[in-house]
Amino acid sequence: MNLWRQENVGPLMSLIILLPLVTACSRQNETVVKKLLELESPDYTTASTTEARIEELRREVKKYKSLVEEKVKATDKLLTYYRLLALAYMDRGMFGPALEALDQAIRIAPEQPGLFLYRGIAAARLAKGVQNLEERAALLSESERSYLRCLELDKNYVDAMYGLSVLYVFELGTPSKAIPLLQRLLERQQQHVGAMFLLARAFLSQGKIDDAIALYDRIISTPAAGSKREEARKLKEQVLQGALR
Repeated sequence: MNLWRQENVGPLMSLIILLPLVTACSRQNETVVKKLLELESPDYTTASTTEARIEELRREVKKYKSLVEEKVKATDKLLTYYRLLALAYMDRGMFGPALEALDQAIRIAPEQPGLFLYRGIAAARLAKGVQNLEERAALLSESERSYLRCLELDKNYVDAMYGLSVLYVFELGTPSKAIPLLQRLLERQQQHVGAMFLLARAFLSQGKIDDAIALYDRIISTPAAGSKREEARKLKEQVLQGALR
């Protein structure tokens, strides 16, 4: 009797371990079958579907499940390829090809905010080298839309807020649009020195001298600003002397 127990405890334990996995797999398959039925008809109801059709779908799910998983994994690897390709192009200053690679990645994963961040950067950098004014304007508009889409997906994406603000201040000539973005950014990252400088510039363009000086004082009192503190002092002096008015 003890020998029987010793010989059978291994297979019995394996069965106990595998049983929940098999049950879970079966439940997943049933969920997939239900979704397939819904795809066939938006008015799908279990009562109106024949048992033969349900059994047929169960067999098809079991048959194609591994193939589908392989296809999804392959597509995920393709997404990684396009992201790597885009980064490599951007590192070499090849912003046109980078834009194309990012568009391919976005076709696969249209809800990844980071892809739109880099698309905004690539489009803006590409626009700098374009002589045709209409084409340049179109690229800058694409850049703006990409940043906005990034922020639509992740409203607190700091790099997107900063990049879009740079675009508004230096490329599109609409610094007033940058002010609320930069203020929001600084609420999240209070020591973002680049955002403070940019916001001060935007304030100056709107004639808000006191607000700009307050930001320069803030940079001067920020130890993390390092050598930028001296730059802030000089800019403050120039503003006070009326050089930037």
